[in-house]
Amino acid sequence: MDYFLLSQDNTIPNAVEPVGILKTLDRDMISKENVHMMDGLAVQFEIKENSSVEYVDFIESPVPLVSDKLKEILSKYDKKIFFKPIFLADIKRSRQEVYWLMVPEDVECLSPKSEFNKNGTIKSIVIDEERAKYCKVFKIKGVLENLIVIRLDVAESILRRGFSGISLTRLEKEILKEGV
Repeated sequence: MDYFLLSQDNTIPNAVEPVGILKTLDRDMISKENVHMMDGLAVQFEIKENSSVEYVDFIESPVPLVSDKLKEILSKYDKKIFFKPIFLADIKRSRQEVYWLMVPEDVECLSPKSEFNKNGTIKSIVIDEERAKYCKVFKIKGVLENLIVIRLDVAESILRRGFSGISLTRLEKEILKEGV
């Protein structure tokens, strides 16, 4: 099976940018084990002011946020993804949009062939297909970055629907058999 890194298309110059998220949401809260810390937390953030703003379907940083349309597709493929509504407010234009904080399952799926930079960030990703074979949407466990991976069938579904602001990068993979 083929896997793709889901990331934000950085060629869109005026993509919406939320500000102040990490002041409210600690990175540790954004894991399957800690999502309960967000119960009852109504979250609204202002966006960075720009002359024009494009509301893309995927915001990668500082936390993974998806549009309503993208949430609908991803939740069809993986019922275990945790979604928390986040409201992005454009005060200048009196506009508010709902996005969803996405917390997929963490999967320990890196092959030993994956490479890391000296600062601990990932340099090259190689997926151990045996460990990831039952996962359709997941976060790579054991890396500093929020790396969201989707399987080929999910990628095809996204591409057929014309979402904006999404970049998909095919990942290397290898099949590691235990004891071989």
